[in-house]
Amino acid sequence: MFMFAIHIGQGTVPGVAALVLAVGLAVRRVSWQLTSVIALGAAVLQVVGPDIAYLANVAYAAFFFTLGSHRDARVRRFGLAAAGLAVAGAAAYGATRGAGEFSRSGGWATAVGLGSMCALVVGGGWLAGLLRWQSRQTVQARIDAQIEAVERRRISDLYDVEQERRRIAADMHDVVAHSWAVVAAQSDGARYALRDNPAGAEQALSVIGETARTAIADLRTIVAQLRDPALQPSTPGYEQQAELVGRMRASGMDLELVERGERDDSPLLALTAHRLLGESLTNALKHGDLDQPVRAEIDWTDGYRLTVTNHVSGVDLPDRDRSGRAVPSGHGLVGMAERTTVAGGTFSAGREGDLWVVRAHVPAYEAIPGATGDTATDGTTTEGTA
Repeated sequence: MFMFAIHIGQGTVPGVAALVLAVGLAVRRVSWQLTSVIALGAAVLQVVGPDIAYLANVAYAAFFFTLGSHRDARVRRFGLAAAGLAVAGAAAYGATRGAGEFSRSGGWATAVGLGSMCALVVGGGWLAGLLRWQSRQTVQARIDAQIEAVERRRISDLYDVEQERRRIAADMHDVVAHSWAVVAAQSDGARYALRDNPAGAEQALSVIGETARTAIADLRTIVAQLRDPALQPSTPGYEQQAELVGRMRASGMDLELVERGERDDSPLLALTAHRLLGESLTNALKHGDLDQPVRAEIDWTDGYRLTVTNHVSGVDLPDRDRSGRAVPSGHGLVGMAERTTVAGGTFSAGREGDLWVVRAHVPAYEAIPGATGDTATDGTTTEGTA
């Protein structure tokens, strides 16, 4: 209304043009198409009329700001083209009709003046809008990057939780399955030897007690880790191999253990080797024919290579994939496959005639893709039968 009051005194056309421009300003955030039509109508009204509403035309800066800051690139390009046409129109108006109004030196001076003024208003408005759009894009890019980083951390945390859950589940299975397999075998032996071989029954009960105590200690460690994730996981390794072999032999297994090469002292490899050997022997104790010997071969000449062979009778064949290879189906086999894969190795288990054969290979630490650093070895063992 202020601009209308100023321009109505100049004439009817400038006053009406000021009102039309005010309407355009009111709807510029609603529809850029409608605003463009209103702005064009106001420009045509002034060009064909006798006078120009110079002060009210400052509203064109706001119109072109809206076009320059629009999210659609086609609208921004339309605004730039419209600004060019507006400058050309202003210059043409100055060259044809403006000379008599401002000076007698010729229409070219007025054309340059009006063109420059128009370029400042519409071009400056469009450029300010473009800068506003770019600023919003920069802020949005930062926000998107922060959201993506948070999402990546969330997914990483979920992955870590899932891996920890799988590790704890595997540890629980290894401890419980191995311990109760030994306890079951020893309790049966003690029951049969109770009358005729008291000394054998006493030895079996001693093995049961020692196995139970070891299992309780392992379970306490696992429960402590569940309560306090900051605790380091238990890492049984080579030191427990002799105890494992002793328990298996005390359970009635005729175990032949052959080990070659120098052991790798990597904690991950030590834990993997202990768990793989323990689960393989536990399966042989639970499902194998203990009237026949069980052979376990450990070869350290090419990383860690484990082969456990035991006789079976009346055991169903495992599921097989399309290539005919055995597919691990039990929790123990799945756990061994996961442990081997995490360590960068390969695992297979299946029936070969009357034999059940477990094969696992974990490459040396420096041979695992992505591994860095040197791996030292500690202690040597000579080839032989334990």
